[in-house]
Amino acid sequence: MSLNYLPVSADLEFDCTNYETISQYLMQAIEATLAMGNPHPWSGYLGVTKAEVVVGICAFKTPPNENGEVELAWFTFPPYEHRGYGTQMATELIRIAQSHRDQVSRVIAHTEPARNASAKICEKLGFTLQGEYDHPTDGTVWYWTRDLA
Repeated sequence: MSLNYLPVSADLEFDCTNYETISQYLMQAIEATLAMGNPHPWSGYLGVTKAEVVVGICAFKTPPNENGEVELAWFTFPPYEHRGYGTQMATELIRIAQSHRDQVSRVIAHTEPARNASAKICEKLGFTLQGEYDHPTDGTVWYWTRDLA
């Protein structure tokens, strides 16, 4: 099922049919995305089905840096995991980054240091595992990169 993407902003208003199911995740995810303070398009997006079911959120953690790199993040809400939504959200962020090739030459991602769903998404989407990295806030993570063609 393909997703539509709703930009997260301070004046965000939307309807969803599954608010009760995801409310514990949704508001926290929106607040964290807004706290990043990134300008559009380097902000966050809700992944929404055509039936108005919000299945997750994806975001750029920062605008592109001086090296032309931008970090991607995605989170599928637990009731909707393992249905391909994480892959779709990561793909959308890559598409946005590619449409700004004047600013972005590489996308990066950090995952837990394990062969989990996010690591599989990185592999599927052509990222290369560069190794472990001690992130200042996330602890030990796997560091993935993908050059944009």
